[in-house]
Amino acid sequence: PKGVVAFGSTVTVKDLGLNEEETYEFVGPGEEDYDGPVMKILTTSPIAKALMGKKVGESVEVTLPRGARKLEVVKIVEHG
Repeated sequence: PKGVVAFGSTVTVKDLGLNEEETYEFVGPGEEDYDGPVMKILTTSPIAKALMGKKVGESVEVTLPRGARKLEVVKIVEHG
């Protein structure tokens, strides 16, 4: 669907706690890459699962091993 986070999307989020932006691309197994300006993360990762189906302006709270993070969707780029 257009305008929502989905497999293959590149998503820029703002960490509302740190006031920093990060960009993720949601990929399948074997395609993940955590280096570079765009982190390629698995769609099964906690961040990807929390963001799936969200729209720009929506925020989610994600619990990670190093604590909870509140992320707001800033931009979605669809591929394909």
